[in-house]
Amino acid sequence: MSQQQQQQQQREQQEQQQQGLVREMGLFNALAIGLGTMLGAGIFVLSGTAAQEAGPAAAVSFAIAGLICLPISMTVSELVTAMPQEGGSYYLISRTLGALAATIVGPANWLGLMFATGFYLIGFAEYVTDFVAIPTWTSEVGAGLLFIFLNYRGAKLSGMAQTVIVAILVVILVSFAGFGFFNIEPELHEPFAPFGWGAAFGTVGLIIVSFTGFEKVSTVAEEIKKPGRNLPWAIIGSVVFATIIYAAVVYVMTGVISYEALENDFDPPLIEAAEQFAGNIGGVVIGIGALLATASSANAAILASSRINFAMGRDRVLPGWFGEIHPRHMTPTHAILFTGGLAILLALSDQAPTLAEISSALFMISYALLTAGLIVARRSAPEWYQPAFRVPLYPWLPLLGGIAAVVVIGTLDRFSQLSGLGLAAVSLLWYYFWARKRTTISGELRGWLRREHPIRSTLNRVDIVQGNQFNDILVAIGDAETGKRLINLATALAQGRRETKITALKIVKVPYNLPLSEGQKRLDQTMRHQYTLEESIQAANGRGVEIQTQIQGAREVSSAIVEITRHQPTTHLVLLGWPGSDAQQGMKNRIDRAVLNNASCDVAVLRNRQLDRIQRILVAIEDSPHARTGLHLAHYLQSGTEAEVVALHIAENQKVKIDAVENRIQTLVEQEFAETSDRVSVQVVQADSVVKGIVTEAKQDYDLVIMGASKRWFLQRWLFSGNSDQVAEKAPCSVLLVRQHEPRSLLLLERTIAHLRGV
Repeated sequence: MSQQQQQQQQREQQEQQQQGLVREMGLFNALAIGLGTMLGAGIFVLSGTAAQEAGPAAAVSFAIAGLICLPISMTVSELVTAMPQEGGSYYLISRTLGALAATIVGPANWLGLMFATGFYLIGFAEYVTDFVAIPTWTSEVGAGLLFIFLNYRGAKLSGMAQTVIVAILVVILVSFAGFGFFNIEPELHEPFAPFGWGAAFGTVGLIIVSFTGFEKVSTVAEEIKKPGRNLPWAIIGSVVFATIIYAAVVYVMTGVISYEALENDFDPPLIEAAEQFAGNIGGVVIGIGALLATASSANAAILASSRINFAMGRDRVLPGWFGEIHPRHMTPTHAILFTGGLAILLALSDQAPTLAEISSALFMISYALLTAGLIVARRSAPEWYQPAFRVPLYPWLPLLGGIAAVVVIGTLDRFSQLSGLGLAAVSLLWYYFWARKRTTISGELRGWLRREHPIRSTLNRVDIVQGNQFNDILVAIGDAETGKRLINLATALAQGRRETKITALKIVKVPYNLPLSEGQKRLDQTMRHQYTLEESIQAANGRGVEIQTQIQGAREVSSAIVEITRHQPTTHLVLLGWPGSDAQQGMKNRIDRAVLNNASCDVAVLRNRQLDRIQRILVAIEDSPHARTGLHLAHYLQSGTEAEVVALHIAENQKVKIDAVENRIQTLVEQEFAETSDRVSVQVVQADSVVKGIVTEAKQDYDLVIMGASKRWFLQRWLFSGNSDQVAEKAPCSVLLVRQHEPRSLLLLERTIAHLRGV
């Protein structure tokens, strides 16, 4: 790793520690956000209209639109790697060009997304009518209300579900292009540009709204891991992938059905084209893909637009009413209701092309201002501006993108032009009469050479703590009752291992509607979660162990814990409680599995059964690398509590030599416990099953059973559960399942070899 990369990694780690935010989103999740919006209504709704206006050359129109967005995506990538905060282009422009430009681009982005939402709802409703004979307005209103409700309550498609939907759409569209290519009738492409190449370029303004999803990746910049690398890959990559797919799909569509056969009214052209070479099944598959695409696009647009409204309300560009948060759901409810309600009204107009063009005009204004913001940031060169990615061929490439965005506005229908520019003019008036005297944001443009700036940058130079011993314990607290037992257990471990520090961590899920930084701020202002932590650690006070509390907001609990362990290098153990009361479900559907398999330190999960004392400990020794970790923890517990320890091995094979096994385990115990090994009993018992043998012994008045997590191949574990899960379910006392940290590459190699051997 180069020195520059090391410095960038240190800056990102320091940012997370300073801000209290947890970056959970990887490259594929970020790419799915961009593609999830881009592979949406644009291709399914506008492809037919584009073919009517440009003929087969509509494929070139999509390619041109992608080429226009490419330098703009690079501009966004540079700005957002210097300012990886939530808010997207509104945040980037407000902190470079200042409040005046922000008052234009904020409403432009918000209104652009709102018009796009209306357009998506129209597309969704039209594809619904292809399956069910109902009026389109019922689908538009019903879908709009559903998405408003989901965003209001903070519900969302999880990152995994979003990635799966994007994968399905990619497979559907690539399959359409691949199979359809061999069914193209060449004569349908002659002439290729029947209305001239001017018409092909003139169509760009209509369909470029299909590419606006790449900018939405920047709205979650604060949540992406390794933003210096992943943000540019996700933003630029989504444009490249979408351009190739769009051009290929439209090329095939116009080669399978004649553009002259397309009606002026809305008609699903991709369904008709798929039915030409794949029959009714092909049409059904395309229809399902269209429903998924339009629904996910509409939901994502409401989510993103409500974030912009919220950010403008917080900055006093809009009234503070928009920045208010629901006290229980932690969602910007006013912004959601206002945006969603207007989007439904727009959808009822049933003017999909017009809504698409107005949305395009508003986004092009935003893109042109982004280019200006980049130039200002480069020329002023403030100390905080140190992007991990820089646009090549500066300033010509970003200037070309900005000029192209302005030219696209000129290709639009006159009504769409006037609507977009008129809304921008209204934003200027709003700034002059309302926001100018209220907002506190400023940008680099006002002080061209000024180096002081209010941006909370990732580039603050603070040295990361190095050289600390690898012995801190992170306790993930759910409810206070289980938290007490976990803290008692952690305290007993810490008493047996000097200089160990304990961090009591409370992860609170923040809805996706709310920027993560704002969610963290709200958590810092409430005492409810702090009370839970204090109640958990109350019994541990006065036992000579340092315990600190930490409350963090995150999208997902499991990925947050994993990321925290990666950014706190002194943590050697994560303690988790077995969540929920239904033990029969085991851990296969719970967060513990994700933490067990991905945390960068040892992990222990406590199946609590009133663990108020630790006087007798049973350590189950299996043929597993995690057995040694179990002995480690037992040693520390014995040192801290003077507990009696029994090391037990269950032999299922009747031919095993008991004495030889006892000697091997005794050697292991002596290596681990050293001078206190004489206080550890070793037992080797023959039994029909490991689970039965351990549970039988656990009934002999033990307080705690320590056992290594399952080593089985993951598919077997999911289907049948492992020995450790079954012991946790059946033992009469508390059970601590432990997993030794293993480097990912070695872990995968071990599992593969074990699977091939049939273990």
